[in-house]
Amino acid sequence: MAELDQWLNDLEEGFLEDIAQLVEIPSVSNLDEDEFPYGKNCAKVLQRMLSMGEQYGFETLNCDGYCGRISFGEADKEIAVWGHLDVVPAGDGWVYEPFSCTRKGDFIIGRGVQDNKGPLIAVLYAMRYLKEKKIKPNVKISLIFGCNEESGMDDVTYYLAHQKAPDWSFIADCGFPVCHGEKGICHVHIKSEKMEGNILNLDGGNALNSVPSSAQAILKNGELTETVCIEAEGVSGHAAFPEGTKNAIGVLGEKLQKLDIGTNERRVADFLKEICSDGFGTGLGIACEDKVSGALTCNPGVISMQDKCIHIGMDIRYPVTVNIETILDKLRAYVNKEGFKVTQIVDNPPNYIEPSHPLVEELMNAYREETGDDKPAYVMGGGTYARKIPNAVGFGPGLKVEYTELGLTNGHGECHCADEAQSITNLKKAVRIYVRALQRLNKR
Repeated sequence: MAELDQWLNDLEEGFLEDIAQLVEIPSVSNLDEDEFPYGKNCAKVLQRMLSMGEQYGFETLNCDGYCGRISFGEADKEIAVWGHLDVVPAGDGWVYEPFSCTRKGDFIIGRGVQDNKGPLIAVLYAMRYLKEKKIKPNVKISLIFGCNEESGMDDVTYYLAHQKAPDWSFIADCGFPVCHGEKGICHVHIKSEKMEGNILNLDGGNALNSVPSSAQAILKNGELTETVCIEAEGVSGHAAFPEGTKNAIGVLGEKLQKLDIGTNERRVADFLKEICSDGFGTGLGIACEDKVSGALTCNPGVISMQDKCIHIGMDIRYPVTVNIETILDKLRAYVNKEGFKVTQIVDNPPNYIEPSHPLVEELMNAYREETGDDKPAYVMGGGTYARKIPNAVGFGPGLKVEYTELGLTNGHGECHCADEAQSITNLKKAVRIYVRALQRLNKR
């Protein structure tokens, strides 16, 4: 692959500039704008990605602002790589500008460089290499990208309702090697009884699938008309991977416990601390696991107060062999006992493909050829488009990385965190893996 390495080195500046063009658009999916399905910024980043595809000589399709497609090849059989252009909100605590692609050593930093704009450009360049080297595909190779992955995945539902589903797909939105299964994802919203005490407001978190890094409470100051603000800090991270994180809502509960507050307030404080105790649902009584996919995770990601009622949104990732109703029955029993009730449930069932499936085998072979690593395929708690698409698995481009040279504090650098960072070396290695993978799938 020496020729590919030289090609990548020659185009490195343009490669990074293409990523930067996407990162500078704050494409948080917004369902409140009527003109575009997911808001003007998502419409803008979608068009920019399509323009890159046209610039490099590919056929493009804008699927009504929901998804875009870049493709080449004329065959009936279609192999598709999927990714997304929407990002989670920046959140607080960034050292670097979140919507500007900053280079420092071997890293680029900015919201989306990992999740998922950097990987999309890696796939685009793998396709560009095959095209420029005149490797004619026996199948239609497509790169499909949406704008609602982080908040519902309705973009993929719309695409599949209006376009033919690819024969085989892989999603460039997880870690290498192949992710052949994903836990179920259930979003649960709960609401308290009306609070008549000293709590005037609670606020924390900005996305259910991110561990909140900050939370605060506004309290009456005893009999005085003054108010006091209690602030709490946590360690952010992805909801599916709670190890090393600290939920600021639970920290806020601990702080409130230490104050001289009324019975209702203390009950709320105890509840907040308990439900955020470990990131695995222990405090809610829903902890469980299986051998295929591991432990359930539970992230109370957003808290607010409206009309004197406390509202909490939770992200629950449950094992592939577990019945969600069993989990919900236990959750309801606990929150009802504590003065809350479940107001909304949105469940995304798990998906699983046997590791012996030929798609999995071909992708694993491509990964092993490039890396020499014999790590097996795996099942994860993260949620990707794979759960919405037939014959789909996750495939990179995440690789092990060390952030030491960036000098970032704990909780920074990973996806969904402040100062989201991406290794340029790893991203170029991903291009090489994707070239091998597409060549292999082209022969099936």
